[in-house]
Amino acid sequence: MGLFSNYEKVGPGVSKDPDNKIPLFKFIDIYTSHFTKLIAVNFEFLIAILPFAGITLVEYYGLGNFAFYIIFIILGIVVGPALCGFMKVLRNISCRRPVFIWTDFWKSFRSNFKQGAIMGMIDMLFFVAMSFAFPMYYSLSQQNSVFNVPFVICLVVSFVFLMMHFYIYLLIVSTTLSLWQILRNSLYLVAIEIKASVVNLIATVIILLGVFVLYPWSLFTVLVFPSFLGLLYAFNCFPAIRNHVIRPYYEERGEEMPDLSYTQSSDIEAVFTDTPETEIPQETPKRKKPKKIR
Repeated sequence: MGLFSNYEKVGPGVSKDPDNKIPLFKFIDIYTSHFTKLIAVNFEFLIAILPFAGITLVEYYGLGNFAFYIIFIILGIVVGPALCGFMKVLRNISCRRPVFIWTDFWKSFRSNFKQGAIMGMIDMLFFVAMSFAFPMYYSLSQQNSVFNVPFVICLVVSFVFLMMHFYIYLLIVSTTLSLWQILRNSLYLVAIEIKASVVNLIATVIILLGVFVLYPWSLFTVLVFPSFLGLLYAFNCFPAIRNHVIRPYYEERGEEMPDLSYTQSSDIEAVFTDTPETEIPQETPKRKKPKKIR
């Protein structure tokens, strides 16, 4: 085909969005093309929380319930920063930015340690509180239907808190907001980006139910599903953070927002601009008929 192409004809030029596909196909393409990196970041995340898992297991069999729950909450200090490193890598992968799995993970772990540790302990505290609330209100509701109300409230709060996590750790690694502002903006984003939040929630519930139903054969999925869900959250939610949180910040200050996509880098000055729509087609000169030699 190339041998017979007309190279003087003006075409559409090089697409500025090589992934001009519907979101589902774009996500599949990103996931499959970065599959080995996603497996690697899963291992790295597991290495980071291994002390948490080991100590929690030892305490579960060696301590009383009260002491176990206290240590469980404190160990959120490890889980939170690990999630910061995890989501930083997955955010960059979703934007197709250059990724260095080991250095990016631990750099984000250290730089976001304070907020990550506090958020991690909040998560652990919430988990412990709900583990007491659900059985208690369910048991009481069997005796008195009035307790169905607090049971439903706990259920709704749990789902909302879960959906807020689609944004919380992405906001921690992408902004310099206070933790209170991050929580407030996460709740705000859940409300205005309800479609993305519901898609993430449905995918999360389906995967968790599948893991629970197929247990213990589903244990190997710990090497696949964490980064799959994390990449899904970053893919669906980071554009909302960029549009509703990061962009307004720069617009208020009259500054240009850095381009966080892979197609451009704010550090590189463009050498030329491809604008095929403004080009004037060149007329192809008509070939003269060769004279016959008599």
